[in-house]
Amino acid sequence: MPTRERWYRDPVHDFITLREPLFLELVDTPEFQRLRRIRQLGASYGTYHGAEHSRFGHSLGVLWIMSMILERFAHLGVRLDEEWATVAKAAALLHDVGHGPFSHALERRLTPGADHEDWTRRILLEPTRVHQVLAKASPDLPAKVAAVISGEHQGPAFIRDLVSSQLDVDRMDYLLRDSLYTGVTYGTFDLQRLINTLLLDGDRVVSMAKGIVAIEEYLLARYFMYWQVYLHKTTRSQEVVLSRMWQRAVDLWREEKLPESEVPPTLVPFLGGEPTLEEYLAVDDHDLVYAAKLWTRSRDRILADLARRFVERRLLKPVYKVHHESVPRERLPEVEALLAREGWPPEYYLAVDDVSGAAYDLYRPDGPGPRKKPILVLDETGVPREITQLSPTMRALSSGPRVAVNVFVPEPVIERVRAILMD
Repeated sequence: MPTRERWYRDPVHDFITLREPLFLELVDTPEFQRLRRIRQLGASYGTYHGAEHSRFGHSLGVLWIMSMILERFAHLGVRLDEEWATVAKAAALLHDVGHGPFSHALERRLTPGADHEDWTRRILLEPTRVHQVLAKASPDLPAKVAAVISGEHQGPAFIRDLVSSQLDVDRMDYLLRDSLYTGVTYGTFDLQRLINTLLLDGDRVVSMAKGIVAIEEYLLARYFMYWQVYLHKTTRSQEVVLSRMWQRAVDLWREEKLPESEVPPTLVPFLGGEPTLEEYLAVDDHDLVYAAKLWTRSRDRILADLARRFVERRLLKPVYKVHHESVPRERLPEVEALLAREGWPPEYYLAVDDVSGAAYDLYRPDGPGPRKKPILVLDETGVPREITQLSPTMRALSSGPRVAVNVFVPEPVIERVRAILMD
């Protein structure tokens, strides 16, 4: 009987071919299919109209890149136990399965205290279809995959690093994919060259010296995508409006001023309590868009206005044309007072957007945490060295600004706010 296979025609990788029964089953689970309805770039489609791609396609791309790297390591003689290879590929495929509506735009807002990795872990470990498929292959497979994604596994360290580090398969795919779908060229780099210069030094992923240019391309792609796409002021404004709309709905619900009849049933559990895993998996981008459309007709003036701003793309305006490293925070009470006098409650219409906590970051050789290990390159003598020691370009890049702040307010008061903050 011929081996079953499935081809995905992918805009980034051409054909992605799946043959292993485990991964064919995982892709067909309801939890993974839900990712078709979660935008990869949240609200960025309001800035780049092509940015309609989903977490589904990205996750397939991450699996494909992981498979290529493992094949390279096998070609180089690395002996990787078959079960650990399965763990690595499953972690790559499922690393984003816990994302909620609009991806990072509503991270920890729909479910305070729990981010998408917390939900991913629950999907892997609780009785979902994903868990059942993994456990059928091996009883301890769900726990091993969850440990890799959370950075706690006790197996080969390079597997964890390939899934989540400063040089990982996740970033390799999303840079290329996001660049393509936003219509920019900032995120392009030579993926095949980068893969073909990777080696293992003990249990660490390193690059050959001749791979420095490929890594420079990759890190420069991150840098430009960070400033030009992920932190674009229009995107940030749309995410602010979306989050403030949701916050207003939550506040009204707690005050018993938002009738249940005016809330999509799937979102009711998120307004006042802690949704179950089943309830969490029942929501996607469409639920929030439907809620926004519904709330444009709300009897509450603020909720209706914020919803219309989101639906009609009438966003809050940035005070600064470009991000600043800081704002005069001692003057913010004056801005708040101005907005309050003009009928714009500042808790909903003033946003100080500090992007240092954004989901996408720059390369830092001294970044904190186990997932911020430096990128290592073998020098001419075969000694692993941190890349900024060998690349003046990366040394200059990594010393750049670490924070950026902007302020968003309604357009009618923008000039007066500028006068206060830029005097």
